[in-house]
Amino acid sequence: MRNTIVVIIYNLAIIATFLLACELYARHVYNYPGAAGFMTRDSIFHHIPPPYCKGRMASKDDFDIPFTLNNKGMRGPSDYVYDKNKDTFRVAILGDSFTFGMGVDSRQTASVILNKLLNSSGKNRYEALNFGVCSYSPLLEYIYLTHEAVKYNPDLVVLMLDESDVQDDYFYEPHIVRDREGNIAGCDPMVRNGRADIWEWCLKHSRLLYILDQKMFESLRKVQAIGFGNYIKNKLRKKRNKQEIILNKDIDNVRFDKFIMHREGKNKDVVMRHWSRTANYIKMIKEYLDRKGIRMVLVVYPYGHQVSENQWAKGRSYWAFERNKVYDPTEGFNIIADFARLNNIDFINLYSAFRLHKDEPLFFNTDGHWTVRAHEVAADAIFADDVFKRNLQ
Repeated sequence: MRNTIVVIIYNLAIIATFLLACELYARHVYNYPGAAGFMTRDSIFHHIPPPYCKGRMASKDDFDIPFTLNNKGMRGPSDYVYDKNKDTFRVAILGDSFTFGMGVDSRQTASVILNKLLNSSGKNRYEALNFGVCSYSPLLEYIYLTHEAVKYNPDLVVLMLDESDVQDDYFYEPHIVRDREGNIAGCDPMVRNGRADIWEWCLKHSRLLYILDQKMFESLRKVQAIGFGNYIKNKLRKKRNKQEIILNKDIDNVRFDKFIMHREGKNKDVVMRHWSRTANYIKMIKEYLDRKGIRMVLVVYPYGHQVSENQWAKGRSYWAFERNKVYDPTEGFNIIADFARLNNIDFINLYSAFRLHKDEPLFFNTDGHWTVRAHEVAADAIFADDVFKRNLQ
């Protein structure tokens, strides 16, 4: 018995040492992707940039620039204060990494450009504040609005809607935290369906498990989506399984495809199932602002593969979009426009404005975010739109 115990302890020690070595190696060679590296997990906002955070934004062959956030973890470019002059008209701009300005200097973001356009008369009566946070979507924007952005007493809220928000809301919804009355009080990444999420806790503290989740376990999810036989056939043919999942028009593949809203020929029932979730959160934002007497404008914009065959030329392949082809986003945008009209939401579609400048570099070639020129086009189009002008009066 004693020898058996010794053997067990010895084997456990070997396993523990091996796992520790793997964990240390994983921490050495692997960094969390994209903007996740400078985000702080938060029990209310799910994730939020820390105040005065400094770092670099980098995408191979696209950009590698430093950034500094302000006192509220936003891209100011200066600090934000809650108080405002009585004669100031304040515009709060909510959105994700496009609004945040991934890949460009804070002074080059659409929010700053719009602020300059608004104050071109020299009277400085307007103030446009950038509340864009990477990977935010209407659920998190509703929470941020009701807990933080409303404290700035905005006169107008501009909600920048990204078509990938449908997928983000799908991932965030299980982490909703509700108060005693059943209202949304926050979105806690460490809670799932009202209970502590042990797996998420493990992913937070182990880089090794994070890698396994992104690689091995993701492969198992692909097997579940298309079947073991098809998965093996694709491997033998050196065909990407994710591509087959994405291009399948009938299966519910929102977990894998963030472009489900504009995937040509996609099963309408699948699209509407997930759009209805995001639409509900946008509606909640509208109803909340109506109660506060704050105006709202909903803005949508295209991706590079929808603007020109030459835009986002390299990165689109990962998402199974062909090169040298323009994809029509009309069906998805019509769904959003119909929703806005039925819910009395002022709506601006930037698609036509981007198409007018299709021969200019508007999207980073691999990364896919807006270039400096795209921020200028977006700001100019919003400023010139009659819907926006009407809400300034």
